Amino acid sequence: MRYLKSEKLERTSGILLAVLFIVSLTVVSAGAVSSDSSSQQTEIKSISPYQYEEPNLFFLQGVGPKYKDVQISYSTSSITGKPLFTYKDSKGARSFMGDEIRTQNTETGTLVTVTLETVTDLRIVTLTLLVPAINLDGSAKEFKTIAIRTTNKTTIGGGRFVKGAIQFYEVIDLKGTANSVIF
Repeated sequence: MRYLKSEKLERTSGILLAVLFIVSLTVVSAGAVSSDSSSQQTEIKSISPYQYEEPNLFFLQGVGPKYKDVQISYSTSSITGKPLFTYKDSKGARSFMGDEIRTQNTETGTLVTVTLETVTDLRIVTLTLLVPAINLDGSAKEFKTIAIRTTNKTTIGGGRFVKGAIQFYEVIDLKGTANSVIF
């Protein structure tokens, strides 16, 4: 009799665990895709039970003679609670804050995008930094990544009036450090 109760309890516990797992997957899946009226943004969330110490501050430097002047700093938060992004190259420096910084979590890493330049009826230049997942494990970590500078040709009449490729890409090799700070 005692054996039957134990077996029934184990079976019930197993069923409850399975139900909880399915519910948690459903919640994660439901929260993984969000959209607003202007654009659709996809966010991929990890359902791994293993947590790690994620960095919130990144300092990067361009690699090679062509990009030696490129410097990027990115903070996922600040004392105001908003993210900060600074880009510097031989042409000057630009700083971005809050909604000027667009992020998208992907399987490849987090894409962090800012608009560097907008020239009406000519071009829009964006910069997208690829931030990999990094486990700090108690100390700052060095890493390598890339940024992609995209030039979108524009005309007042739209893309159909642009001949040939509408977008041009320039890949910038970067190296830097990731750290975690408390604001």
